Amino acid sequence: MQVEGTWRLVSLDEAVSCYAEAVKRCPACRGRVSINGAYSGPSFGKTMRHWRAHSGCPLKPETFSGTMSLHPQALT
Repeated sequence: MQVEGTWRLVSLDEAVSCYAEAVKRCPACRGRVSINGAYSGPSFGKTMRHWRAHSGCPLKPETFSGTMSLHPQALT
């Protein structure tokens, strides 16, 4: 996620509890993501979801082609 102009790797819990309004990106393909699920407890049903799927992200096995690539709309 982007915190004060710098990208940081944080847990899903921290992303939701401390940085709910910050822009978030996938640590693998750098595409924009949102955090979905129940926000009521630590690691309780939270998932990362790409705004726009693509075939180059290994963190999205249902669409992954087997070859890692940056998202076509990667956040820098």
